Amino acid sequence: MTKKVNLILLIIGLTGLIVFNFSAVEAQESQSITAAAWSDGDYKWWKSNYSSFYLNKEFEKLKMEFIKNNAGEVIEVKRDGNSYYRDQEGKSDFTRYFKSSGDWCLFFKKKTIIIFKGAHDNIKIVGCIKAKCKSSDAEYIEKWLADTEKLQADDIERYNKKVAEENDLAEQKKRDQYSIEGKSVASLEVVNLVVPEKFGHYRSFSYDIKATLNDGTEITTGDGNGYISDYEISYGNSNYNGYQLEGEIIEEDKITISVVSKYNSNNKTTKDVVIKYNEDISFSWNGTSWSRSAGESASSYKIEIKQTTHKTTNEDLLMYRITNINTGSLIAEFKIGTDHTVLFYCKGGNGGVEDNVGNDAGNGGNITVVKDPNVEYYNLSYENGGGNGGRGEYNNKDGRDGRDGSFKEETRPVKF
Repeated sequence: MTKKVNLILLIIGLTGLIVFNFSAVEAQESQSITAAAWSDGDYKWWKSNYSSFYLNKEFEKLKMEFIKNNAGEVIEVKRDGNSYYRDQEGKSDFTRYFKSSGDWCLFFKKKTIIIFKGAHDNIKIVGCIKAKCKSSDAEYIEKWLADTEKLQADDIERYNKKVAEENDLAEQKKRDQYSIEGKSVASLEVVNLVVPEKFGHYRSFSYDIKATLNDGTEITTGDGNGYISDYEISYGNSNYNGYQLEGEIIEEDKITISVVSKYNSNNKTTKDVVIKYNEDISFSWNGTSWSRSAGESASSYKIEIKQTTHKTTNEDLLMYRITNINTGSLIAEFKIGTDHTVLFYCKGGNGGVEDNVGNDAGNGGNITVVKDPNVEYYNLSYENGGGNGGRGEYNNKDGRDGRDGSFKEETRPVKF
């Protein structure tokens, strides 16, 4: 008897366990199936103020439409013409919620549709359709979304793998057509060269590379879909980095684009880009201003100038070298046309205010210009005034204004 009783209890226990698990899976049915029980029509809706719900008087009725697939599952919901799609449309057949193009989402229950927004752990209910819901439903949705996320995981992984494979296949197909790898190249050429009208230091230019194959086919980078990665590219003795010409003296006053195929070093070409040095150059090395503390003083600078001639155009140029006197570090070396201006700022930082008391400002930096005797004239515009002290709320609480920096000019030989 005892054995029979134990057996019956075991069967009952196992049965109960099976029924419990089956019920848990049923509770996690796709929202596409839950939504399928709803019909097209006009529904009342309640708007939330995030603490309670009230019937929306201005838009008392909402027109709801449910678009289904051949299996009878809802794939799109329209709320007054606004479309909501499955949360992982095209990636998973299991739907956790429907989402709009904005931040509003729909979650279906048997008696109400909940409009919500927010992240999965910070759901905010916007309103309810057909019947009122409770603010606590936000926690219900959060838990439901967390519990069902795993039901989409395998689908999404398969989808991402498929997309990656398709992308790899498309990329390989593109490379087969537009890469020069494995192809017989007759010649290379730098084409579509675009140099800005104002072109000097700290500027860039653009170009493409055209490969002509032995059969006459042309493959061009850029909009021509060719691969810039097929080439080793350098810029001669310049410090052009592909984005801008840095501050450094370029002896030949030109940038030589050198292109070599990665697959055959005999396939190569060059193209010269003449530097124009035809625009003003500005530097800002002001002391830092602070809102609640004293302004910082600017460093002092030495600016050396020497005249030279453009190696290609024979135009007069000026070579500049700017050095931070406080640290001894080189700030920049560059060339500029004699008709253009170097603008240099090393003003003191402004003082802030803390506890109604103004802080002192920083001092302006001192500027020393050393020009070579061959310099006929130069255009240098500078500002090195002291900063403004912070203004306190009461008498005698203002911060001290910074001291203006000095300016002096010396003439002696300058070497670059």
